[in-house]
Parts: sequence; C-alpha cells; structure tokens
Amino acid sequence: IGSRNAVIVGTWFMMREVELSTLRAQLVVIDPASVPAVSVQLPATKSDSAALGVTRAHACICGMGAPSPRCPVHAAWDQHVVLQHTFGRSFAARAGSPFFPTMRGGVVTKQAMTETIVFAARCLGMDVVSPDRSLRVSGHSLRPTGAQGLSKCGLDVFAIELLGRWGGSTVRRYVRE
Repeated sequence: IGSRNAVIVGTWFMMREVELSTLRAQLVVIDPASVPAVSVQLPATKSDSAALGVTRAHACICGMGAPSPRCPVHAAWDQHVVLQHTFGRSFAARAGSPFFPTMRGGVVTKQAMTETIVFAARCLGMDVVSPDRSLRVSGHSLRPTGAQGLSKCGLDVFAIELLGRWGGSTVRRYVRE
C-alpha cells in the first residue's frame, strides 16, 4: 500500500529495499511546523536491522505552492493518511506496524519491494535491463537515485554521504557525472 509514497520516501532517504519494506510507521515522524519536515529513524549500517542507528530528516520542498508529488514530507504525510483510512487511526501508532504494508497490514517482502521499484522505473519509461542483460534497476536503485538527486539540488557530497549512511567513497561513484 502506498507504492508511490514508498519510492519517493525511499529515494529521498536513500534506502535499500529491505529497509523500506521493514520500515515501521512509528519511526516516521512528521513535524507540521511552519516549514514541515519528516524524520525517519534508519539503520546506521546494513547490519543494524533493528533500525536503531540514526535519524535523518528532510524539509518540505514545496515552498509556498501546492504540495508537490515529489516532496518527501507530503509523501510521508499522504502515507499516514492512507494507513489511517485503510486500517484505522491506531495502525501507525501500533508497535511494529509497517509504514508500507501489504493489503492485509503485514510486512512487504524484500522481493516485492524490489518489484515495486522496478515497476516504478518501467512506468517512468526507464530501461530496466542493460544491453548486456544485467539489471539496471534493483532494490538498491533508490540509493544512487537519491544521491544523484540531492547532488543536482546542490548538496555537498560529504553531506550526501552522511545522509545516505555511507562509510566509504561509494557515493562519489553515484554522483560523478
């Protein structure tokens, strides 16, 4: 439920498919201040599967205009509304409730989240397979996509490394162009 929101939030927070599929609703907090923001508690590393590592935040990108479908705050806000409408007001607050659940409220599998990401790429007209038949889009595609997008917005590579929780120079390969 909320696949568009999943791809937007996952891209802005440079999440792996497994992080996105297991993200708990209680770890996503929206601050409706004068400039709304969304914060997400994320794993610090691949081995931090309990997501007890770090909190990252993004502010609304809409400015004074109408909500943008690309805005991480409005995507998270929309997802909260969808969850409340589908499962009731208490769903998001319930311990362990997934933020991007299945239709029955369960946790989405890693494979299903990967398929969602690939489907979104196809809907955008992207070639998901290279001429050499290797995959161009995978469950990790939101990480480089997010890094490239933040770089195009003028964010410094060091800041992108911190936001993306990279310990090495991987992000430099993603934003080199």
